Amino acid sequence: MAEDLTAPRNATLTNDSPPSSSTAASQDLTLPDGRPAPLRVECNVDEETSLSIPAAHAVFTAWQRVRRRGENQLVDTVQVLCGEEVDGSITVRVLIWTPKFPDGLQIALLRSRPEDTSTGNDHIECDLEHKDYESL
Repeated sequence: MAEDLTAPRNATLTNDSPPSSSTAASQDLTLPDGRPAPLRVECNVDEETSLSIPAAHAVFTAWQRVRRRGENQLVDTVQVLCGEEVDGSITVRVLIWTPKFPDGLQIALLRSRPEDTSTGNDHIECDLEHKDYESL
């Protein structure tokens, strides 16, 4: 398998590494400019390659092979959008696309507010109400 990615200096790229636990993921959350990173992004591919990196924003897209109009095609079926919002909250939004939802459907929104001391520790809002992507 050819690796075709450019990893920043502070990324950890390894072979055959299992996903980290939540305690291990809290190690280094610093962006290249020295700011604390709101996210740590991890990707494990075919148990051969793993990428772990602090991030301010990230988008993951999974493409899936389907038969459409009589031929095999790759179509994006799931997308995860992660980032820090203007109000300082950190969101992870999960979107899907299917023939039934060609314009996209948000199936989950997770929001944390790490700077808000009134919410207490480990508070993550979870919205599982389905919403049309174009209406967001």
